[in-house]
Amino acid sequence: MKIKQQLYQLCAEQILSRIKDAETAIAEARKASENDTKSSAGDKYETGRAMMQQEIDLNSRQLLEARKLQALLQQVNVDTIHTEAQAGSLVETDQENFYLAVSAGALFIDAKRYYAISVASPIGLQLKGKKAGEIFKLNGKEFKILKVM
Repeated sequence: MKIKQQLYQLCAEQILSRIKDAETAIAEARKASENDTKSSAGDKYETGRAMMQQEIDLNSRQLLEARKLQALLQQVNVDTIHTEAQAGSLVETDQENFYLAVSAGALFIDAKRYYAISVASPIGLQLKGKKAGEIFKLNGKEFKILKVM
């Protein structure tokens, strides 16, 4: 169980980092836009302001996505032991280890790699409902599930 809690924490930290980065970028773009207002005139001013607005819009979308991931992660219960793969499950296969929660990429605990994936991802959909001993294929590779927790 400890591993699932650590993986959950790593996912939460990664999402929080994304949120902070997006918020910082938005604040910096707004500040730059305000400074540009004070020192520019004419077309240069309008172009700079438009570029800053695009930057704000991009980072606002990234912030929204990170908050959606955060909300999804908060629905995951790390204390539940699963017998079949679903949100919150840790799935160990003969080739890789998967944590079904949110898409956070490769995470490492004690030099062991775990892929944090969404249940809605292609591999998450392949894993969903599977139990230990079952086999699934992805991108031409065959994976045997050793353990689901």
